[in-house]
Amino acid sequence: MDVKRARASQQPYAPPYRPPIIRCIPKPFLRIFVLSILITSGLLAHLLANLPSFLPVHHAPFEPPSFDFLVHGKHVSELQPPAYPLAPFPETPIQSSLDRERHHRDGPRPPWLAAVICAAGDVERRMMIRTTWMHLYRDVPFDGRFVVSNPGPQWTEIIRTENRTFGDMIVLDHLQEDDLTANTVKTLEFFKWLVNHGKRYEFVSKMDTDLWLNARAFWDRFLLPRMSNETGQLAAAPPHTFIGQMYYSPVHDLVFPHGSMYTVTWDMLELLVSLQDSFHVVAGEDMTNALLLMKGRQVANVVNMSGMEKFDYEDDDARGDGTAWARDQTHPDASSHALVGSGVVAVHQLKDKKLWMRVAECFDEDGVKEMPPPHASPRYRGTSWRLQWFDFWAQVGVSTRYASQLDRIPSVFWTRDNGSWIVDGIWNMGDQKPGLGCT
Repeated sequence: MDVKRARASQQPYAPPYRPPIIRCIPKPFLRIFVLSILITSGLLAHLLANLPSFLPVHHAPFEPPSFDFLVHGKHVSELQPPAYPLAPFPETPIQSSLDRERHHRDGPRPPWLAAVICAAGDVERRMMIRTTWMHLYRDVPFDGRFVVSNPGPQWTEIIRTENRTFGDMIVLDHLQEDDLTANTVKTLEFFKWLVNHGKRYEFVSKMDTDLWLNARAFWDRFLLPRMSNETGQLAAAPPHTFIGQMYYSPVHDLVFPHGSMYTVTWDMLELLVSLQDSFHVVAGEDMTNALLLMKGRQVANVVNMSGMEKFDYEDDDARGDGTAWARDQTHPDASSHALVGSGVVAVHQLKDKKLWMRVAECFDEDGVKEMPPPHASPRYRGTSWRLQWFDFWAQVGVSTRYASQLDRIPSVFWTRDNGSWIVDGIWNMGDQKPGLGCT
């Protein structure tokens, strides 16, 4: 026995058997692979164990979600008291500008107010808006206004001079000028200002400074057909109405007309002001409308704008020839694309001055110009590799990048009531049927 043990101890060491494919892999890579498998397994186990907490849970009817709402990267709880004295703004004329005065001097107040919410210091942008779409459609019966908060000592004289020149400023001198205020309570405070000062309009539009408006098309297609002339004066016919583009926020579990532009009838505006006086909601200015309607158990009628009518401008989708016209493979119902067709009404995300002017070149006094053929320009570049990649995944049904805003609203939000589609219990969409989000 001792001899056998001695012979066995003298035999060379034989390493454990490893398949050939394993022997081809360097040991450092093999260790990393095994470690990755272990980490992935642990993460999967954790996700499966906590799956219910990751699944979206829809709020109950007329019970709005309650949390610290996030607005432009800041929580509404971070709203600070004024950092400077809110001195009353000196009296300056508030009237139609010179161009508009020529068209409305002898008539009653126009039925439509187009209000641009802006910062006091954004003088250049206001001038650009005045000299482009507001001037281009000066014969359309609307009053154009720019709404600013208290400009503070730095900007007061500048705003006074600007208002003396153009007469189109509304100053909410009880609000401080900052981003969080502008994107939470400012719009409703503006609505309240209109009510308190007796500035009644049949329709009131709120819009951002980076939105180009085809005012003629909006008037002809969305406002004029919804007005009656029974008393000899144009009046809004549908009660409690929003006109805008419905937007689904998965983070906030809410659906509401997107804040880049929406329009309300006067009775809807008064209702929102009354509800805000009762509930004092502080959230994103557009989602606040949904929260107020839920708290007040009210229902609003909605006229939804399609992706072809209102959209975010995407320059990558353009032809590359220096114009804002879309490529021939564009997706006109998507939430973002370049200009396509004759139905363009509102173009958002035009913070860049060059893009603003590029879009402006596609319009004249009659509205949007006729779109030239895709290959009319020798500089037409076709579709970029980036968009070809997105197009491919959309065609095979994997990506929802090109889904419309309406199609993004999940089916859980939609119900039927007396032949109408209702979204989230508060938005009466009429016969506008749900789309992809309801499958």
